[in-house]
Parts: sequence; C-alpha cells; structure tokens
Amino acid sequence: MTPPPPSPSSARPPSSRIRFHLERFLLRGAQYRLLFIAAVIGLLSVGAGAMVLVFGGFSSLPEATWWAFLRLTDPGYLGDDEGALVRVISTALTVAGYVVFMGSLVAIMTQWLNSTIQRLERGMTPVSRQHHAVILGFTNRTVALVRELLLSEERVRKFLLHRGARAFHVVILVEEVTPQLRQQLRDELGELWDEGRITLRSGSPLRVDHLDRVDILRAGVVILPGSDLVAQDEGAVALDARTVKTLLTLEQAAGERGVADRPLVVAEVHDVRKVSLARRGYRGPAEFIASDAVLSRLMAQNLRHPGLSRVYGELLSQDAGNEIYLPEAEELSGAPVGELDAAFPLGIVLGLVRIEGPQVRPLLNLPPDEVVQAGDRIVVVARRWGDVQAAARRPPSGLPIPGESTAGGTVPPGRAIPVTAATEGDPGPSLPRPRRILVLGWSVKVPALVRELGAYRGESWEVDVFSRVDPARRRGILERHGVGSGVTLRHLEGDFTVHSELLRIGPLDYDGILLLGGDRHRSGGEADARTILGALLLQELAAQKTTPSAILVEILDPENQDLLDRTAAADAGREPPEVLVTPLLVSHVLAQVALRRELRAVFDALFTAGGPEISFVPASSLGLEGRVAMAEGAVAARGSGLTALGVRPHGAPPILNPGNEGVWEAQALHVVVLGIPPGESGSRPCPASGV
Repeated sequence: MTPPPPSPSSARPPSSRIRFHLERFLLRGAQYRLLFIAAVIGLLSVGAGAMVLVFGGFSSLPEATWWAFLRLTDPGYLGDDEGALVRVISTALTVAGYVVFMGSLVAIMTQWLNSTIQRLERGMTPVSRQHHAVILGFTNRTVALVRELLLSEERVRKFLLHRGARAFHVVILVEEVTPQLRQQLRDELGELWDEGRITLRSGSPLRVDHLDRVDILRAGVVILPGSDLVAQDEGAVALDARTVKTLLTLEQAAGERGVADRPLVVAEVHDVRKVSLARRGYRGPAEFIASDAVLSRLMAQNLRHPGLSRVYGELLSQDAGNEIYLPEAEELSGAPVGELDAAFPLGIVLGLVRIEGPQVRPLLNLPPDEVVQAGDRIVVVARRWGDVQAAARRPPSGLPIPGESTAGGTVPPGRAIPVTAATEGDPGPSLPRPRRILVLGWSVKVPALVRELGAYRGESWEVDVFSRVDPARRRGILERHGVGSGVTLRHLEGDFTVHSELLRIGPLDYDGILLLGGDRHRSGGEADARTILGALLLQELAAQKTTPSAILVEILDPENQDLLDRTAAADAGREPPEVLVTPLLVSHVLAQVALRRELRAVFDALFTAGGPEISFVPASSLGLEGRVAMAEGAVAARGSGLTALGVRPHGAPPILNPGNEGVWEAQALHVVVLGIPPGESGSRPCPASGV
C-alpha cells in the first residue's frame, strides 16, 4: 500500500517554518523587534556568563551573566579582564555588543522614528475639532474653495458666531497627503496659507473610519467639490455616483454613532437630474449645487449677451469688486421694496429672500410696492460687508418717482417704453434667422448647455459642435441626457487646434464661438493648453474681420487666465476673448453657500432657467438722453420693471454699483439690468429652494 504523499506544510523544512514565524513576529512593529533584540542580548549574556563561570572566578551564574552584559554594552570594561579565555570571550562580547546592542537598537529606533514622522506627514492621525469646515477630496476646485473660505472674513465671523465657536479651521481629506500636495497648497494660497487653520488628512470619503480622521460628525459644514478633470473611462455619472456614495457613507457614520444633529452638507452635483438621488442619500441638512445648470446658464447668457462674463466674474469672486450679501434687517419690516435703496446707499438692492417653513424663496426684481415681511433677508450687491450694515432703521421715502423730471431727463412712467436687451454685435431674437453658435471641444457640460439654449422661448438656435470625440458617442450622450427639441444640433468631427481643420468650418461665420475646456485630462494646465491654442488661432482669424464673432473661452486652471490677456495686449487694438474660469465660479458658490446657506436660493434664481437674468439694455431704450448718472439709470430701469446693477460704457467693461461717481453719454451707454429676459411675456416666479 502506497503511503499518502506528505502535505505541503509537513514537507517544509523546520528552518523554513522558523524563518516564517520569525518574519511575522518582527513585522508586527518596533516593540516586537526590540523584544527580539532583548532576547538575543539575554541569550548572549547568559551563554557567555556560563562559559566564564568556572575560569573567571565568579561565585554565581547571575554574577557572571552581569559581567557578560556589561561587556556587551560598554567596551571600557575590557581592561579589567584577566586570563586568555576570559579576554577572548570578553572581546567577542564587545564586538557583538557593537553589532547587536548598538547597531540593532539604533537601526530599530531610527526606523521607528522615520515611520512615525512619515505617518504624521501622511495625515493618518485623527483630528479633534468642532464647528470646522471639512472638504472631501482634492480636485481642481479645492484650492479655490479654501481661498474663498479664508477670504470671506465677515461671513466666517457670522458662521462662527451662529455656532458659538472662536476660530475657523479647514480640514481637507485627500486620498494621500504628499509633500508635493502640501507644497502646491502653499504656493497657490500664498499668504493665506496657515498651518494653524488648514489641516490635511489622508483617507477616502467612502470609508467610515477615514471620515472619523477629520472628525466629520462634529463639523460645522461638509463640502463635496466636483471636478472638471476625469479619466477617459469616467464622466459626470461616475463623479455623481461617488458623491452619492459619500453621502451614504456619511449617513452610515451618523447612524452608527447615534448622531441626530448632523452637519450641513454642501455638495456639487454634475447632473441636475441626480439632485433628488443625492438628497435621498443624506438625512441631514444639505444644499446641492447643480454645476451643469449653473455653468450652462452662465455660458448661454454670455452667448446671448457678450460681455456678461465680467459681470459674473465680479459677482462670483472674493478678490475684488462687488458681491451678494444677505443682511438681516428686522427694522425694515413693513417697508416697501422701492424705499430700500435709501437704506443701502452704498449697495444695490436686488430683492428679498423669504423663508416660508421648509422653503427658501428668492424674490428678485420685485415691484416697488412689495412690502418687506418679518424675517426677510435683503439681497444686496455691495463691495464689502460694511457697506450693507448701515440698514438699522426704516429708510425715509423720497426716491425719484417715475414720471418726475430728473437731471438726466424725464423718467418714463410705468412700462410704457418697450425694452430690448441688445449689445453691439448681438443679433437679438427678432431677426428672421436663428442664432448660430459654434462649440469647439466636448465636455459633460454640452448636454446642459443645449438644454439651456432650448429653454429660451421665442429664440431659435443652430449649434455646431466641432470635436475629436466620435459623433456617434456624442449623440448617445445627448440622448441619455434627454436633450430634446428647441435647438438644431449638428456634429462636426475634427481638431480645432489644427489651422486647416479650423478654417474648413468657417468659424467667423457664426454669431458666437464657445471654446470648452477639455475634461479628459488629469490637470488643468494640460486641458487649457489646447483651449488656449484654439483661442489664439481664433484671434488670428478674427483680426482679419471688421466685426468678428464673440468668443467665449472656458479655462480650468486660474493661473492660465492671464495668458490670453497678455497675448491680446501684445497686439495693439485686439480685444481679448471673454474668459470663464469655471472652477473659480463653482468654488465661490460652494464656499458662500457653506457659510451662508440662504445664498443658494439666490444663486438658483440667477443661474437656473426660469428666473430673472442679467442683461444689457441700451440707455436710449429706457428713455434716457444726454448725460446720465447711475441714479437716473436706476430710476428709468425701475420704471420699465427692471433692476439696474451698473453701466457699460461703449468699448469698456461693465461697471457694477458705480455709485454717484461718473456721468456717461446715453447714446454710448448700456445699463446692466436684472429682469425678465426679452421676448418672454409675463413674469416667472423664482424657483423655491428647499432647506
């Protein structure tokens, strides 16, 4: 009978099994390595002590063992030994002491110290914070988001006051904290970088134990930024799926720990249709910013009214210019909206934000007789928070009334004069032919842009998309997004960075050109390289035409914004194309909603189809003549059912909230207004925002 073959474990030699168990023991940590070295030192001491016990004149084994241990740790004892055998053993112990005792201990301690420092640098240690801001993920929005949070000093102060906290701290959870990432933050934030206010931690937002590292359940607000830069096999669906899963993980963490008072979540969603799904994933307070809806409307508005990019850039930027504030003015309760301008002489009143139970209603461009109710927030455009704090009592009446004479002429009464928003080179909706738009490039924003253009009633559009992406794939994406009728869409295949291919489609024959930032790259610089090259080619072609098409360029890296301006400045008389730095715009919205939640309703009203929009109206269409100031323009706009935000002199960028400084000729002036888009009858209510 043949004996059974030995099992694999019994076939291993004993030495192999010993090495395996020794390896597992040593890899447990520095304390186990120290224990192993201590055992080796003990064995050497006992063994050497037993060898010299008889010849060394020792009375006991412990005494001989102590002698051997002293030789292992200190070579200075060699001179006290007598006898050849004792000196040989003592010398061997001393050499072994250098190797085992000193060398091994120094190596183990050095390795342990290095690993500890590396662990600290990688951000594995949990933080202990409260009422802090947590940013989940490092994308091309994160640096701008941190910058906006740190610059919003007044809103941060109110944020802390509302929560009873003293200091504002930002904790960023990234996949892996590296020295390069930390240095990038230092370089891009500049003077705003502060180790005491910014903390980096490594981890995934999809794991509950990693969320504990940022003390997320005690945070004041949690921000989930999106990204414009995805891999070839990813897209908006993958980004939104990750957002929803993160919300589910956060909800799981709160449920496991029995936390009822969950932190506020402000999340970016790339597809507006996924907002309802994201809302179901988290039971706590949450605000969702549909970036495709926001950015598509910004782009559509710029295509309809060239020049608006500078208006949006100022309203959605913390560095300079005007911003939107929501002062609480209980003393103004009962005052007509038409009298609010006197309460905010350094700002421009856009309307109200009214809280009705679980709903936050933005009421913009209101009629003058609308009354401020208790609890309303006043929507004011101003340069700084201090300019809107003066509203402490009910303002006196006495504003100019439509129909009265002013320095700029007679203000038109009511809505007698028809208003047509138009700009130089803008064909307007009354032309018999549709407006032709050329889109260069492809991104996840195209479906939302086409849907937005099709939402304007009374206007027709022909959109040609010129990209290297396969047209069949583009059509499939548009069909999945449910883009319907309203826009005549044509797909062209080619590379807009190649001069001959760009000439083939005749770009200057279009009414407007949009260059999209590529979203199939891993860095904003790489994506913007192609966009800037295409913009330079268009500028070169536009120089040969008397009335060139309006060009709008999307930039994904803020550092590249000045490149086009410098190139245009090098050529005398050439105007730079309009630029939308979309990560900055979205980051500002996320940061400001995180600090003041009610602002989301205002942004929804301004940047979602269905609400009032910003446009340019010729001053002559408002009945203004001669030299006019901002005050006359404001009264004239109010008489036509519009709210004046500023002016746009001919050949100059828009000026928001100019105050009483400056007088312009009406024939060469446009007024920046907020109101119902031309061509649409009746008023449309602003969309309500759920709290």
